[in-house]
Amino acid sequence: MRFYGIFVLAFCLLVTNVFAKEKEVVLAEVGPYKLTKAEFEAKLESAPPQIKMILAHQPELKKALIDRWVEIALLSLGAKDAKLDQDPEVKLKIQEATNQILAQAYLERVILAHQKPVSEKEIKRYYEEHKDRYAEPEAIRARHILIEVPQGASPEEKAKALKKVQEIREKALKGEDFAQLAKKYSDDPGTRDKGGDLGFFSRGQMVKEFEEAAFSLKPGEISQPVETAFGYHLIKVEEKRPARQKKLGEVKAQIKEDIERERQEERLKAALKSLEKKYPTKVYTDRL
Repeated sequence: MRFYGIFVLAFCLLVTNVFAKEKEVVLAEVGPYKLTKAEFEAKLESAPPQIKMILAHQPELKKALIDRWVEIALLSLGAKDAKLDQDPEVKLKIQEATNQILAQAYLERVILAHQKPVSEKEIKRYYEEHKDRYAEPEAIRARHILIEVPQGASPEEKAKALKKVQEIREKALKGEDFAQLAKKYSDDPGTRDKGGDLGFFSRGQMVKEFEEAAFSLKPGEISQPVETAFGYHLIKVEEKRPARQKKLGEVKAQIKEDIERERQEERLKAALKSLEKKYPTKVYTDRL
């Protein structure tokens, strides 16, 4: 059987249509199953962006997707001939897949359908009531050079690493470019090729020792060697960005999404509560 990488993810979602209308354009038939052009195009339209991009540059791969549909349909019919749809393990998987599809359809078409649009008044009120959510904390942009110290290193190994980082610091203080020094000496593979650039970060994103040293520096300053569980660091702060409150206009779209998400969560909770009354639910955690 042939596989087409990422296309499998998109194309396995295609359903086999036994009830295609006569006038519909049919792209493929396998026994009782028909794949219509409308179904095919609808699934391509709902495919992930990366799939769409690939198909836009290589439209000939649409034929590969149809071939994949044919293979799946043939194997499905073969499985039915072998009565695998009656196998307890297979039946359980079919039921699980059916439950997921039905749950998603019910969520979209019943629970979350017909939501009223979020008004400008609601957005403004929500912003005033939740201003802390839309505040930018103090942040700094920094570079670092890491001289790694392995776990369980001997005192001699630690002393050697400390001496190396001190020598690098002297080079930086004498005017050598910090970014070039990071590219040459740093043991951090994630930032070495970027000259040690960590981008902007706020408090709570780095280990305590690193954070305290970084936030105590002024732009342009280079720290003393800072020891963490990873080894010894040199830190150079490039820029500081003070804390600020974002304006309503900057976060209006985000607030709209936040309100819509909260409404959806409320409707989902209410629907689940109602369904639990209709279908008594028991969870036996003690049997785990």
